[in-house]
Amino acid sequence: MKIPHNPLRLNLSRRKFHSLLLMGLTGLSLSVLSSSGFIPAVCAQSITSSLFNWKSVNIQGMGYVTGLVISPLSPYDVYIRTDAGGAYRFDFANNQWLPLMDKFNSNFAGGGIGVESIAIDPQNAQRVYAVVNRNNKTYEEYGNIKYQFSGEVMVSNDRGANWQPTGLGAKNVFVGPNQAYRSDTGERLAVDPNNSDILYFASRRNGLWKKTGSTTWSQVSGGLPAASSLPKYKNADGSDNPDIAGFTFVAFDKSSGTPNNPSQKIYVGVHGSGVWCSTNGGASWRNLVGTQNPLRGTVASDGTLYVSSGNWDTNAGSVRKYKNGTWTNISPEGANRIYSSVTVQKDQPGTVVAVSDRYVYRSTNGGSNWTKQTLYMGAYDANFPQDPVNSSAPPYYQSYAGTGASVAVIDPSNAKQVWWTNGWGVARTDDVTATNPSYKWLMKNLEELDANMVRVPPKPKELGGADLLSAVQDMIGFRHENRDQVPTAHINPLNIPVSTWYKWANPDWQVYPAPFPHVAGATGMDYSYKNPDYAAFVGFHQWQGFWPVYGMTQDNGKTWQAFESLPSEMMWKWDKSGQELVMPSGGQIAMSPTNPQNMVWAPSWGSWPHYTTDGGKTWKLTFNIDHPLPPVPYDPQNNDHTHYTALPKSWANSISPWLSSYILAADRQDPNGKTFYYFDGWKFYYSTDGGANWRKSAADNLPSWKIRPTIVPNPTKTGDVWMSFARNPDEAAGNKLYRSSDSGKTFVTIPSVDSCEYIAFGKGSSDTNPYIYIFGRVGGATQDTMYKSENMGQSWVQISNPNVLQFPGIHHMEGDMRSPNLVYVALGGRGIMQGNLTP
Repeated sequence: MKIPHNPLRLNLSRRKFHSLLLMGLTGLSLSVLSSSGFIPAVCAQSITSSLFNWKSVNIQGMGYVTGLVISPLSPYDVYIRTDAGGAYRFDFANNQWLPLMDKFNSNFAGGGIGVESIAIDPQNAQRVYAVVNRNNKTYEEYGNIKYQFSGEVMVSNDRGANWQPTGLGAKNVFVGPNQAYRSDTGERLAVDPNNSDILYFASRRNGLWKKTGSTTWSQVSGGLPAASSLPKYKNADGSDNPDIAGFTFVAFDKSSGTPNNPSQKIYVGVHGSGVWCSTNGGASWRNLVGTQNPLRGTVASDGTLYVSSGNWDTNAGSVRKYKNGTWTNISPEGANRIYSSVTVQKDQPGTVVAVSDRYVYRSTNGGSNWTKQTLYMGAYDANFPQDPVNSSAPPYYQSYAGTGASVAVIDPSNAKQVWWTNGWGVARTDDVTATNPSYKWLMKNLEELDANMVRVPPKPKELGGADLLSAVQDMIGFRHENRDQVPTAHINPLNIPVSTWYKWANPDWQVYPAPFPHVAGATGMDYSYKNPDYAAFVGFHQWQGFWPVYGMTQDNGKTWQAFESLPSEMMWKWDKSGQELVMPSGGQIAMSPTNPQNMVWAPSWGSWPHYTTDGGKTWKLTFNIDHPLPPVPYDPQNNDHTHYTALPKSWANSISPWLSSYILAADRQDPNGKTFYYFDGWKFYYSTDGGANWRKSAADNLPSWKIRPTIVPNPTKTGDVWMSFARNPDEAAGNKLYRSSDSGKTFVTIPSVDSCEYIAFGKGSSDTNPYIYIFGRVGGATQDTMYKSENMGQSWVQISNPNVLQFPGIHHMEGDMRSPNLVYVALGGRGIMQGNLTP
């Protein structure tokens, strides 16, 4: 098997569309959220509340943990930052992670919450800072209030339970917690160890910033290079490049100051320029010429500066130390690799640990000599049967789970302990001095998976039905037999042909082996309501050119087989020089409730919507009965023109395979199993013949230009179709909830709902009276909240506490039609949450 260098660093959890971080509320979200300390949402009328217990579906991964810091003061708290899932603090008593940012809503930062940097006050164990992207300003566009996002430094004075902004947001500083170099740089944010009033932030595109006490943030110059002078500050087309590393770290030499008097010696890493040093408390700076691409830096107790460096473009780096005015190259294995981290023991300036990809290096003599360890962090992997198994790994962790290391940190309270992170999570060894240190995963309640969709096929549990199926990024998806137990495997579709574009990477394969060997995402999934053993998914390969990934199960998700063919088309190239075979990528799929061989696939990219009646053996182009007139003038080499009679592509669904837009659904109760529904971004369509022919709805009151519309048919009644329209990442106002009682021909709004982001149905009081769950606002509420209706939307019961949980980065909801009062929520960067009345 050939896997390119660092597939994790390049691709894993690169969530292009985690839409919103969360609005300016704050608080600690425990592993089980209940009614403790409940403060009701502000409402104009009384809303009954019966709060569900909310906790994560147990998956234990995955997504980049891009940084880790440990307080030098008791109780030596450990905090981590992630690229899309917020910040966490480790709960030593329960050996689990506590999410700290679930109280921010999805408009706070445009999706799941990425943290660019995290810092602890060295003199106050209660105080922690985090740099996030935030909706710091609003503006009006075409009569709509929208958000403008920029970097903000948030501070908590109670170990992450509550957060307040420090004012950087007013400066319009760019932050990119999910951009390139996110896993290699830091910490960009630092508190002066001698004076807690002094705080520095090294930004990607806007230079170095400083805040002293109650003063506002100010940009630091003093001879530092202008950020705009750095390599690749602009893209070739002149646009801003968000992927430069920029200013990468701030490190203080504590010995250069005294308690309550500022440190005088400060180091700042500037990628593409070098390490810059101030010896007068930041007033002036000079370049310590000697290392070009610094990523992380740390100062030892004797004043030695250690720096790890690297450049993604050249895949070259080093580890160097600066002492007594001299740089020394102490790289463990030469320059042909990126060194993403270096850490030094608190009281032993010569004891150093560095990491590069899956290798951990340790020196006890300042880098003169190193021991090397290769980390094997996966469970048994049939693709690499020779690799050692890590007994602490969840069963689906593959052999490459040890690659793509981000950071290693020697614990200041126990020098034998080293904490280590990568794109799967966090691990620790309790004795780094051992001949072969044992690193064990610490993943309980660390749920950073980017979930696109949850499906709950209604196969009875007593007959072997899974609790749920999921469609996710990176791991394709899972069959969750028990929502409280880690899955034994991720979805591994058999017989998917290897990408012809990347044959060089897999020369010995005709089809991808099992377990699926690379990061890939499922963007859409559906099941046959009357035949719940059958389900299908569609998605894409995340590093092999958006190659289609897809499959069908006949055993409730235990095994998956690729369709025998794809809805590919011969289309004209963009320059019209000839035709080429175009493959479908990502998108949505819907399956007939009575005939699982009948499916409709609306790809994100590639071909137009197609349908199959033989389980994917053959596919046919859909036909739009109400198609427009031929374009004038008609161009036979224009793909849009040649498809003017087909069901049009959906605007939201076509933005990118990274974005799941729920624009396609099957009617769950059509006795013939041939009714399907579709939304193209402006108009609603319906088919009554299995997806072959489509009619345009007369409805003209549905919102348009929304990236996450969701079609949800009532699973107990044919023709009863509901639609929610989540607000776009930059929109302040929500949208109404819509319902059609005539199979999509017309829609009306639900008067009891002020706004609705997402909707789901679940088992109710009878087979004809399901419960409805929505995430939105009812009765004048000012915060999005989870509600349940037991009477088809006439009245609502509040089931979540919006002051504690805001479901950051919410993507999708699904109720369980087998069990009342059970609902799942798919989140971007926070896995899947379950809510029910059972503790």
